Amino acid sequence: MWAQKFAFAIGVVLTVLIAAGMSSAAPAEDTDRAVEYLLDQVARSDCTFIRNGQSYDVQQAMAHLRSKYKYFKSQIQTPEDFIRLAATKSEITGKPYQIRTRDGRVFTSAEWLTGILAEYRSIQPASANPP
Repeated sequence: MWAQKFAFAIGVVLTVLIAAGMSSAAPAEDTDRAVEYLLDQVARSDCTFIRNGQSYDVQQAMAHLRSKYKYFKSQIQTPEDFIRLAATKSEITGKPYQIRTRDGRVFTSAEWLTGILAEYRSIQPASANPP
């Protein structure tokens, strides 16, 4: 009797785990598409990008972020991974990247890109956004 109850309990746990895995298999956000959107917004902005204390124009910034995206691609599963791994700080100095807007406000690139990502997600169909 005890063995039957144990086997039943194991079966229930496995069923729950399988069902949870299936529900998370909903259409995932297209990370490459989201990252390309972020890079495009960098290129279209009128901001100055500051890396290790030096200012760069948007084309230079986009090229640098794209090369870091390619470097970290195998570790990037979400747009947040892209921001964290490739677009937040210098790998050499550890200094955070910054964005200076035309009106002189300064943000970390992580703040700025996270805001852009939120805007991107708000204009995507609900099925394209992660649960």
